[in-house]
Amino acid sequence: MKQLVVRTFVTCILLAVTKFSYGFNSADTAFKRLITKEWKLSSYEEKGKKFPPAPQHKEDKMIFYQNNEVKSTDGGKVEYGIWKYDADKKTLTVIDNDSLEETVLKVVKLDEAGCILEYQDPQGGILKMYMLPGKVSSLENK
Repeated sequence: MKQLVVRTFVTCILLAVTKFSYGFNSADTAFKRLITKEWKLSSYEEKGKKFPPAPQHKEDKMIFYQNNEVKSTDGGKVEYGIWKYDADKKTLTVIDNDSLEETVLKVVKLDEAGCILEYQDPQGGILKMYMLPGKVSSLENK
């Protein structure tokens, strides 16, 4: 009888862990499927006011690849790095390859139609970036 109780308990634990892992992987897979494409800056928001990109930022974009690499264009400057997603915190961290600087972005919205990322600067100011989808990225860097 004691062995039956122990087996039942162990089975329940294993099922719970499997279900948790599956759910996490599913969320992770869904996020990766949505984020891995080219995202073009359409507007940004500061202090509750929305603005179009400045002329030098009209071509700004981020390309997230399935291999967790990222390419960003900001004012004509191209940078490369890696990205990782924290599903619990709903944050996207981008790490620059050259400077190793980490930029943490809150994922406000992500779906097929658009992406809203929020950045908080060290002084506490918040910048929201509204992005529209472009091309779907491949497994390789371009």
